[in-house]
Amino acid sequence: MEALKFNGSGSEYFKIWIVNILLTILTIGIYYPWAKVRNRRYFYANSTLSDRNFEYHATGKQLFIGFLIGAVFFILYNILGQVNPALGGILLIIFLLALPWLIWRSLMFNMKVTSFSNVHFAFKGELRRVYTIFLGYPILFFLLISIVGAIASTLMPIIQTADRSILAIVGFIVGFCFMFVYLYFFAFVKKNSTEYFIGNSHYGQGAFQTELETKKFFIIILKTIGISFIPMTVVAVLIGSMRSMVGNPYVGASGFVSGAELLFIIGYFVMIFVMMLIMSYMITRERTYIYENTLLDNKIAFESTLRARDLAWVMVSNIFLIFITVGLAYPWAKVRMAKLMLENTWVDTDIGFDEYISQKQQEVSALGDQIGDAFDVDVGIAL
Repeated sequence: MEALKFNGSGSEYFKIWIVNILLTILTIGIYYPWAKVRNRRYFYANSTLSDRNFEYHATGKQLFIGFLIGAVFFILYNILGQVNPALGGILLIIFLLALPWLIWRSLMFNMKVTSFSNVHFAFKGELRRVYTIFLGYPILFFLLISIVGAIASTLMPIIQTADRSILAIVGFIVGFCFMFVYLYFFAFVKKNSTEYFIGNSHYGQGAFQTELETKKFFIIILKTIGISFIPMTVVAVLIGSMRSMVGNPYVGASGFVSGAELLFIIGYFVMIFVMMLIMSYMITRERTYIYENTLLDNKIAFESTLRARDLAWVMVSNIFLIFITVGLAYPWAKVRMAKLMLENTWVDTDIGFDEYISQKQQEVSALGDQIGDAFDVDVGIAL
């Protein structure tokens, strides 16, 4: 097994990032697609495995199509929302109906313009499956909840005549069941979407495979909720012990800050730290499970060694660095995160990896390689 590496640096990326920001501002946002291409090309080119690197082949002109669609929708939505809220609502519904298609096109486009060692990736999933996962399942779940709500409303006159203690017990059971069903539904969608994304991805003529279970994601969610009680309790105790400060003024740079305000500020930052810990646990556990159950051509295995505490530390410290530098540390923060994620992503390169890559390159040479489409769409906003 060998880990991926990131060879870039914060100082190098800062030069690209600051120029992109300035040009995007000067062009009133029009330069954004070209800025996105420059950013991705830098990160892809500096991401390596066995001295082979990734490449990003899209152009700013191609990304401009998706950018233009988003900009037109945003302008129309705001204008129609001011003129007639109903029209704005209709436009929002149209967007939600088109969202699965946009996700599908974005997956196809981004995979197609990405290559590793001169072999391109591809995505060949069916459009109807995207609509099933991201539209069909949520609608079905909403209908199920609506039916349960209608039944509860019908039984409400009978329920109101019951003893209050019985009502409390029934309410607790219903609430617990609803939470259980909702979390299981979330795990179900996560399982299906992950299998769809990975199972329809290709590297050259090679195919990725994965077999996942809903209950595994559900257990991770339950464990995440379970461990969240400990830090949440600590935060509650901390805030409770500081209540004595409420009402006592503290002098700040701009005048007096009350104890309540100071308590709120401290509690806010502590809560951010706790949330980062909880998120990190869930992300790393899901990542480990997905990677250990993913193969490429039934030959190449993957592994994630990312630990929750390492991810939480980078996330929290990045937020702190960006905050104290008024955003100027963003390039270093992004590079730190890229290094952490790649260096904890392992690929089985022990047996015949070079021969496998050479085989894929020969297949590409035999079939030919063509990039481009009449209507490519990339969905994303991050610089």
